[in-house]
Amino acid sequence: MISVGVPLYLEPLFSDKKDKYRCKVYDIKGEHLYIDYPSNEKTNRTEYFFDGTQFKASFVDKEKNVYTFRTELLGRKIENIPVLMISSPKEDEIHKVQRREYVRVETMLDAAITNSSDSYPPFNSVVLDVSAGGMLLSLPIGHSVKSGDKLDCLVVLPMQSGEKYYLDLSCVVLRVLDSHSYSRERASLQFEQITQKDRQHIIRFCFEQQLLMKKKETKIF
Repeated sequence: MISVGVPLYLEPLFSDKKDKYRCKVYDIKGEHLYIDYPSNEKTNRTEYFFDGTQFKASFVDKEKNVYTFRTELLGRKIENIPVLMISSPKEDEIHKVQRREYVRVETMLDAAITNSSDSYPPFNSVVLDVSAGGMLLSLPIGHSVKSGDKLDCLVVLPMQSGEKYYLDLSCVVLRVLDSHSYSRERASLQFEQITQKDRQHIIRFCFEQQLLMKKKETKIF
């Protein structure tokens, strides 16, 4: 399932930091995976980890399914390049992230929208809810957006750590929803092209928002 060249995303399991690190599978030998040195997603810098460090790893297969597993840093080697050796998971230790885990959360995110074919002018908007598969967009009065349109959406994603990610997302309009009880019409968008890195940012954002909601509910009761 895991093959040479597949990007891996690593999260240290027992660390106060919430940083993520990206790397690639350089080679597979028996029960070991060899990866290039991971770089921090925020700083792009390579970071040193001690042998025995445990990680939650994730990757995406050719069908765009997301999988996770636990792994451990076992050592270092010099192949054609310096590599790290981590434990390779057994088949039953690899867990598929089910689509239902792509939770949708209500939010208010700033977005700049451009029609891919330039058939109407760019406009600024607000994302009303988001998941790793798509989002709901508030449409301006007098808009020209219709089902099937392809939009380039620049979305600002604020994290609890204070970081802000600027996601450049290619989307297709599934349908335009009537206003009804809302003041404006809305568009249901599906991500047509999204990098694994951006998808991971959205999944992390959604989980953070869920945790905030649970904390608020706990305080109420």
